[in-house]
Amino acid sequence: MKQITVHCMGLFLCICLLFVSQFSDGQTLIHEYNFDMCDLEDAQMNATVASQVFGDPTCDCGPSGDAVYFDGIGDFIELDSVVKDAFISDFTLSFYFWVENSNRPYNIFSIKKSDCIDRDSTMAIRFIPISRTIEVDLIRNLGDRLTISTRLPASQCWHHLVLTKSGTNYSLFLDEEFVESKDQNTNYTYSDTSAVFLGYSPCLNSTDNLLNGRVDELLIYDQAFDVNNLANLNLNPDGIITEDMTLFIGDGVQVETGGTCGNNFNWTPSDGLDDPSALEPFITPLQSTQYILSIDHGSCAVNDTLFLNVITEEELDCDQLLLPKAFTPNGDNLNDTYGISNDFIVEDLEYLRIFDRWGALVFETNNTDVQWDGSYKGKPMNPAMFVYKAKYICQGQEKLSVGSFSILR
Repeated sequence: MKQITVHCMGLFLCICLLFVSQFSDGQTLIHEYNFDMCDLEDAQMNATVASQVFGDPTCDCGPSGDAVYFDGIGDFIELDSVVKDAFISDFTLSFYFWVENSNRPYNIFSIKKSDCIDRDSTMAIRFIPISRTIEVDLIRNLGDRLTISTRLPASQCWHHLVLTKSGTNYSLFLDEEFVESKDQNTNYTYSDTSAVFLGYSPCLNSTDNLLNGRVDELLIYDQAFDVNNLANLNLNPDGIITEDMTLFIGDGVQVETGGTCGNNFNWTPSDGLDDPSALEPFITPLQSTQYILSIDHGSCAVNDTLFLNVITEEELDCDQLLLPKAFTPNGDNLNDTYGISNDFIVEDLEYLRIFDRWGALVFETNNTDVQWDGSYKGKPMNPAMFVYKAKYICQGQEKLSVGSFSILR
């Protein structure tokens, strides 16, 4: 591991450059701790800011570049106090984390008064290992508390947490899955003595101890992300990006993954792979096969799957243009777009047109690689029935396919 450093003018004072990152729906990235180059700079700040480092946190591999590693003994970070102001209005908080095995709970992220005299206006995101639970806890006063919790899947090493606030409604997402929304009909504000911590709770009597694990890509936006835009934050660590597909016998596919910190890879079965120990092999399957990628991190192991369906030309049915009966454009990376599933039968696509129930054209393409995201003129369409028409060439014959489907949200 490399030593974490802070680029400073004086003790713990950092000079950071301003640049604006903005998504199409207006969310602006206002704080960015990516921990790359082993520093703790907020890449979005244009003023002198302070990050205090306690203990000896180090720099380790992360989903994107470097991550910060906390040893669970004395390591934690106090971020600049201006960061807490982002949580008063609407926001999106996104970060990746990896927790080591422990017999005690600990905080990953918190906003609390440094002296912890009282618990008014606090936020804590903690891991409870006995139940493998991630818990988001917000307290305005002893009688006004919001808690959202969910179990942490044991099948992953890196996890992605997103917490959003829209008005007085808070929503939690874990690993691109929606967990829960709660509305408190009130705003949580934080006092001037509150501080923002990574890997720590300042309350001496609290059961929240120091984090043993990693944090990476801590991002804060000034608006709540729409569920359809959450995919923009997904780095897919240790995961296969290549989707399940159908191939003609003799064809192959180059596997694409989201990257990993591991260095021990194993694909099973190994039939048709140019290198079963490579992270991204070229696969030429001789028959329909489900492949399993295993990544061993030492203290943690991950599996992901890829199904390749193999057919011959004799099995090709030109009249079976496969389009789903429904799709869910909600940003969870599952069934988020609508298009032709078996585009291998299409020699030439004249058009794929999609109409709403009043007959208005809402989408058109002549490219089988282009799929519909469920929006029209930049705005998501409501759940409803739609009609598609597709005209294409298959084995030299002109074909027309017409059908209906639904948007589900």
